[in-house]
Amino acid sequence: MNETIGAGRGAMPVRTSDAMRLGRSPAHLAAAGEPCQGDRSVPGLASSAEAQLVEGVQTRGDRFFARIATEAPFTRMHPRVAAFFKDYLVKEKAVAFGDRFVVNTHFPPYPSAAFDRLAEQFGEIGTAATRRLYSVTLAVTNRCPFRCWHCYNAGRSQQDLPLAVLRDLAVQLEDRGAVMVTLTGGEPLLREDLPEIAAAFDPRSCLILGTTGEGLSPERAVELKRQGVFAVGISLDSHLAIEHDRLRGRPGAFESVLRALGVAREAGLYPYVVSVATREFLVRERFMPFLRFAAGAGACEVHLLEPSATGRLAGRAGVLLTAAERRRIFEYQAEVAQDSTLPILSSFAYLESPEAFGCGAGLTHLYIDGSGEVCPCNLVPLSFGNVAREPLDTILERMGRCFCRPRTVCVGRILAGRIPSTGLPLGPEESLAVCEQHLPQAHALPRFFRIRDAAGDADVGAAELRKAYDRVRDDYDEFWVTAAGAPVERLIADLALRGGERVFEAGCGTGFATAQLARHAGDVLAVDLSEGMLTRARKRLEESGVRNVRFQAGDALDALGAGGLFDLIFSSWVLGYIPMASFLAAAHRALASGGRLAFIVHKERSPREPLEVFGELVAENPTVLLKRVAFDFPRNADHVRTLVSAAGFGVQTVSESEVVFRYATARQVLDHLLKSGAGTAFYDAIDPDRREALTERFLESLTHRQTPGAGYEVRHEYVACVAVKS
Repeated sequence: MNETIGAGRGAMPVRTSDAMRLGRSPAHLAAAGEPCQGDRSVPGLASSAEAQLVEGVQTRGDRFFARIATEAPFTRMHPRVAAFFKDYLVKEKAVAFGDRFVVNTHFPPYPSAAFDRLAEQFGEIGTAATRRLYSVTLAVTNRCPFRCWHCYNAGRSQQDLPLAVLRDLAVQLEDRGAVMVTLTGGEPLLREDLPEIAAAFDPRSCLILGTTGEGLSPERAVELKRQGVFAVGISLDSHLAIEHDRLRGRPGAFESVLRALGVAREAGLYPYVVSVATREFLVRERFMPFLRFAAGAGACEVHLLEPSATGRLAGRAGVLLTAAERRRIFEYQAEVAQDSTLPILSSFAYLESPEAFGCGAGLTHLYIDGSGEVCPCNLVPLSFGNVAREPLDTILERMGRCFCRPRTVCVGRILAGRIPSTGLPLGPEESLAVCEQHLPQAHALPRFFRIRDAAGDADVGAAELRKAYDRVRDDYDEFWVTAAGAPVERLIADLALRGGERVFEAGCGTGFATAQLARHAGDVLAVDLSEGMLTRARKRLEESGVRNVRFQAGDALDALGAGGLFDLIFSSWVLGYIPMASFLAAAHRALASGGRLAFIVHKERSPREPLEVFGELVAENPTVLLKRVAFDFPRNADHVRTLVSAAGFGVQTVSESEVVFRYATARQVLDHLLKSGAGTAFYDAIDPDRREALTERFLESLTHRQTPGAGYEVRHEYVACVAVKS
């Protein structure tokens, strides 16, 4: 039996790695040659700042955080949660693999669609209400030609699930948000249809193969890579062939491992080894030579599993590591993170500690064995149902009676000695009885969840935006409309209004667009959160003699939902502050048949340079922000087209462009950002006690980036779109 669970034991909300599906190009992360070994430089870096980020092919965890913290989706994370990750990554390192970075196989690679899903689901995982999954260890078979000394799966049914059931299960797991999925066994390579199983998952799940290595041919490796598998974790318990073969119960096992590592690398699969961390294995004189051997064999990572008193070790509590031995793993991990000659070292001991993510067995993690039995964890042989006989949601609802919040103590340790040693896994009724009797329902939360829950909904929202725009109302036209008004004029002209249209304007500001719409349309309802901006808008319209406009203070979504049909819904420079999907759905309902939607929206992370500078400063200490600043701007025109089409519109035109403001000094750039509203929300979210110092550093950094005498350009990239309700 093989235990190489890249996303293995039932624990926390973060597990293995994933395949990239991102619109941005990470060419500056690309590594050549042997991306997991040595002190090699990484070619293709886009800037000197990025060159400093990457040390050879390995990057310190805190430097890796500084890189990702300036990009979506991490820019949308609450600052306290971001600060937790910065602290957590101090004892980690990242390795460049292809065009991505891998922290370890508990996390998806960056950038990737799974990494995005990870970040986006952090607010939902770990609660019984949502029951969003993070990691799943899926044994595609319980069959195995090995006889490993510690096998947790020994004695289970040898009947495999049909491919059709596994395909349906993959859809159910995707619906539950599974980020990390490890295909293991038994020996998964015994299944000829393994590529078809892998293909059933979509790119938002990172797929890992957990194997003994036996049967991984070059052809199979290439096909698995093609079907979406990202990494291969191969069991290796000794750098001595005779010892590894003995522990795995099969002659030639050691040679299979070495051969599989090479095959995986040649196929472009992330190769790593999984080892059982016995107390003998952790002795320094044995452990450090093993790490060096693994690096020389081509492993990018050594992943440690602790022995557990289950399976073939049932009843043997003496195999469990002591607290001191677990601390030794922490010490090794911190040491290895600083040594670029050694592979990544990952462990559940660190990941699942009370000061990190704790144990998410049965809540954020599942183990599903080769016959379909759904267990909280690989090391907890309690089945709460079988996916071949009932839907996964029904099983999770049953499991949810006992697994409601993440724990600070491993469930396997809590239940050690409480589960019979025969007839495993226990059935649903017996499993419920064991958990209800021995699993405490009142328990402490791991540190990550305490921090996340304490952060709550402390976001910059409507109230903060209202206050910010009230404050900039008298400067807005000078610092924004002077250049940003031009694309608004063009968009309105392109609409060729006939004179009788009923128009709704979302976020009218000081009335620049409102006045033009009113001159060419019938009636206009103009809505804005800010009374200060509305005061300026009313004055503008009065001075121009326009009378067919009704102004309303409040939320545009509420106003759209109040009833009435419109021929045109218009918005300029406001969407993104209003969630895109919600606005598009409301607009579709509020438009008459054949009505049009027209808008201009900032692109994500625009204006890029000022936001990059700000993001780099915040990444040094995320707690300088008291609230999360997370708006919903689209990535590009294709993203807009997708969103608009999904809302039921027919897209008529969509295009990208930019408006450019030019200034002589960094201070003038800051004035522009604060008086146009573009940076006001960010500025207001800074801790007042640290605002002045951070402002000075922002100006220094912006000045340092600038070529002397060249002046400053602030580029606001945007997407313009016209769509029709058919």
